Formats: sequence, C-alpha cells, structure tokens
Amino acid sequence: MTKKHFMCTHTFVSQEAAKQFLSATLELTDRQIFEGLKTEKAEMLAHWRGEEEFFFCHWYAEAEDDILAALESAGFNDLMHTLPNEMQLFLSADNLSDKTPAEYLDQS
Repeated sequence: MTKKHFMCTHTFVSQEAAKQFLSATLELTDRQIFEGLKTEKAEMLAHWRGEEEFFFCHWYAEAEDDILAALESAGFNDLMHTLPNEMQLFLSADNLSDKTPAEYLDQS
C-alpha cells in the first residue's frame, strides 16, 4: 500500500497525561523520538508543540490506523486523543521542483 501524508492534532486526555508524556519524552533525543515512532507502515516526520493542551505532528503512513498503532506501541494512545487528517498536497521548502499545486495533484 502507498504511504500518504497526514497532519495529526493531538490533545492530552488530562493534565496528568500531559505530565506523563513529558516525563516519558523529556530525556529522549530528537532522533530517539522519531525512531521510536517509526514502524513499517507509519513514521512521524515532524512535530510541533507549544504550551497549549494540543500539538501537531506530520506523519507519513499507509492509513490512519497505522499512525494510531505506532502511538499505541509507544504507549501514548492512553495519554492523548489523535485526529489524523490526510493531506493530498504536501509542499516543502526543502524539496522545491518549480511545479504548481495542480501539477502535484495530477500525480496522485
């Protein structure tokens, strides 16, 4: 199956869950976090977190359930609610090709 891009919004189920997540990840390097959430069918590509109750992650996965399975294997599903949204268009300043969005979407 082909992998697709997803943006996920994650919300902690409680303040205690947020503390547990922080405790579990605070001493991990960025490499350890990304490697720990990579499976054959899903991998986290980027992570944005501020001081709010929610945060965002960019995933590359075959399906939404594969993202949830990766989070489950890391023990995070009980700490947060996750809303994956498939993104049909992904553009990055790191990989420019001088194509229009229409050209990218035609390749799907």
